[in-house]
Amino acid sequence: MTLVASAHTPAIAPDMFVLEENQRLSDSMLWRLQRNFYREQTLDAWRQSIVPHYVTSNTFIAQAYAKVVFGYIRDMLRDDRQPHVPDEPVYVLELGAGSGRFSYHFLQSFFSMLRQSALRDVAVTFIMSDFSERNLEFWREHPLLQTYVEQGFLDFALVDLSEYKEIVLLRSGKTLGVGQLENPLIVLANYVFDSIEQDAFYVGGGRLYESLISLHSPVAEPDMNDTSLLTRVQSNFSMVSVQHDYYPEPELNCILDFYQQYLADSHFLMPAQAIRYLGHLRSISNNRLLLISGDKGYSREDDLLYQVPPQIVHHGSISLMVNYHAIGQYVSGEGGVFLTTPHRHDSLHICAALFDAIPVNQESSQFLETEQAFREAISQIGPDDYYVLKCFIQSNAEHLSLEQLLAYMRVSAWDAANFWGCYDAFMQHAQNLDTAAKQEISAMAKQVWDKYYPMGEERDLAYALGSLMYEIEFYPDAIVYLELSCRLYGENAATSYNIAMCHHNMCQFAQALHYVQQALLLDPAYEPARIMQLTIPAQVRQIRK
Repeated sequence: MTLVASAHTPAIAPDMFVLEENQRLSDSMLWRLQRNFYREQTLDAWRQSIVPHYVTSNTFIAQAYAKVVFGYIRDMLRDDRQPHVPDEPVYVLELGAGSGRFSYHFLQSFFSMLRQSALRDVAVTFIMSDFSERNLEFWREHPLLQTYVEQGFLDFALVDLSEYKEIVLLRSGKTLGVGQLENPLIVLANYVFDSIEQDAFYVGGGRLYESLISLHSPVAEPDMNDTSLLTRVQSNFSMVSVQHDYYPEPELNCILDFYQQYLADSHFLMPAQAIRYLGHLRSISNNRLLLISGDKGYSREDDLLYQVPPQIVHHGSISLMVNYHAIGQYVSGEGGVFLTTPHRHDSLHICAALFDAIPVNQESSQFLETEQAFREAISQIGPDDYYVLKCFIQSNAEHLSLEQLLAYMRVSAWDAANFWGCYDAFMQHAQNLDTAAKQEISAMAKQVWDKYYPMGEERDLAYALGSLMYEIEFYPDAIVYLELSCRLYGENAATSYNIAMCHHNMCQFAQALHYVQQALLLDPAYEPARIMQLTIPAQVRQIRK
């Protein structure tokens, strides 16, 4: 085996310490550290924004996915070749549900859509899954998810994409395995395939090479299981010629053969583990499957040409681009339908894969409703387009009128993160508003709170909404949000004082004095409360005169 260094890989300084050398990318220690990172961090990975997640966890993308899933169920019901079994639920499985925020938004959107449709009697069960038991514990105890559990709409499962096991639902005890599903399976996978094992290759001069990874650190590492290594490692690649039948799976080798013939001077990633697990899901579902996946990646053949070696992105954990083109090649080669958008993407690429146990032998598709929903919700103005506009709007929020800000919040389906992006602008507008505008602000705040999925972030949304209600002089509303803040984040002197101020401004002096005293119990030195404690009795005496 003759190794050749990649010309596109930056040289590693000679004083760097070698951690591993010339490993197949999918066998690298990176993936062991990755799993350990998510086991250690659990919800903190998202709660502290260590791992990027907004682009796949907002209300807009949840609505888009809900529309595609709804279209697929409509297709399922009109397919008389394989009749729907009404006594069995249609399962919607989310892989790597993480914080659960996308799950909650999807549940809100989809079941609202279902209840208001002619399909309201179709039984659907959403399954949140992850390989971390601590994440499942958090979801099972989350009060906002309990409503869906009690209605029979939500279940949970431990799912590890490195293991091809039956999926056992923790609440119902139902097992999803080969031959055990009566209806098709729907699978959602956001920011999953970029975080699991991949392989790397290069095509040059008509020959195929594997790109082997070497890892180095600027310091001697005493603990090779320390997950902080992921923030320090530097990588480079060397190439070795690949012989025929690299993989044991013929379908994966067919993809490699295609790239060897098509590409020139190009590096590419092979999402072998994602494809293998997709094959496992096909077995479980009896090849009746819809997969919707969103990630950073590419699916156009032209985007693969002249690619440089893989760029490993470090954000506490690591991630790589996803070669959705390879997944599409697999889907098409196995007789499935692969849906993608016709244009390039800035931050998020969304694709769908459809498999059917009895393919139709005609030009018209059996997935008409699914394809239409995908075009409208993903291709035309999709989650990536929305994210691009969101970044622009929030960077210019201080220049927008109140009407423009409210329109943006409506388009975003009242997402709390978008409210935060415009919070200062809303507070500026709050200084001079008429009654109608104040009512609009109050209605917006209620919508934002109703859509919010708390998970213990440092930013206190309830307090921010309470502050905004105080500025527009909607004091009863302000009290509601400030009391919610106390329940979620604990009592503190400032919040108690602000509640006292609301009561004081409504001339409810007894209640104001109660909260002032509460503030002083929490912080005897809190000066604003001490001043109010002295002024309230004088004000009451003045009024009585």
